Amino acid sequence: MTRRWMWVSIFLLMGCSGALYQPTQPVNPARTESSVRSVPLDDGYWVWRVSYPTGRFHSRWLLESVAEHDRMTARMPAGTSLAADGRGATTGLLDPSRATELGPRPLDSSTSVQRSYGNVSGRTNVLLTHPTDPSIAWLGSDGGGVWKTTNCCDSATQWSPKTDRPELASIAIGAMALDPADPNVLYAGTGDHRRNRSFTFGAGGLLKSVDGGENWALLGAEVFNPVYTQPIGDFPQYRAISTIAIDPRDSARLIVGTNHGLYLSADAGQTWTGPCLSNSFVDQRQDVTGLIAQDIGGATRLIVAIGAIGRES
Repeated sequence: MTRRWMWVSIFLLMGCSGALYQPTQPVNPARTESSVRSVPLDDGYWVWRVSYPTGRFHSRWLLESVAEHDRMTARMPAGTSLAADGRGATTGLLDPSRATELGPRPLDSSTSVQRSYGNVSGRTNVLLTHPTDPSIAWLGSDGGGVWKTTNCCDSATQWSPKTDRPELASIAIGAMALDPADPNVLYAGTGDHRRNRSFTFGAGGLLKSVDGGENWALLGAEVFNPVYTQPIGDFPQYRAISTIAIDPRDSARLIVGTNHGLYLSADAGQTWTGPCLSNSFVDQRQDVTGLIAQDIGGATRLIVAIGAIGRES
């Protein structure tokens, strides 16, 4: 039987641009005087930092800087690596009268040489549990990457970071998905769609693990990069992965939602088609805020929710 994909969206899905993704000049949202003049001060600071002194920026340069960083790191003397230390772990059952904090613990920023905010932490954007082993769980955090626990879930739960690697351009995790056919296969999407600022929360590829989240490979770094490259004077738009779905009929078929439409892969993330846009306004952001892949017998139906955040970035 010929496999086919059926697309159902809150808006009519208009199709994909090209048979295979090729890095090209991204579509430029229409520039208006208000959009340039009303850039928030903090975002303007990051624009200045990444574009100084030429006023230009291309997302490819970030990938090249990661490679340069790796070459420099290889020549540095070995040091001490920070790891999860189980701070705050206690023994005992959950308190039925109140919510119990399970960690990971916040960081104490009072030792910072720049600014002190007390205890700080990134948002936990996504949480996954193992389908057959309730002691295993994973979480994705904003700026903290992917964490895993194997002793969930009581007041003694301890977490270990799994993506603290210098070659990853972004460990802001906005979405995760577990392969329904193999719970050892996980995907994590970088970039935080919920945090509406540029650069610092932009995408740096799709992460994949085939050993239960212990090790991660980087996929699609040229596709899911941090920003749209804009002409000089236009405020850059950051790119983030907001949703991930795996075809329940074929685990090699991946669907990734971003704030510029959908991207599709038929070979487990090696190559990509997209973006698929939901309507004819191709020069505007089309944020994928929800994505469901359903097996309807002989076909896979995708239900896609489209929305947008109201600020420029």
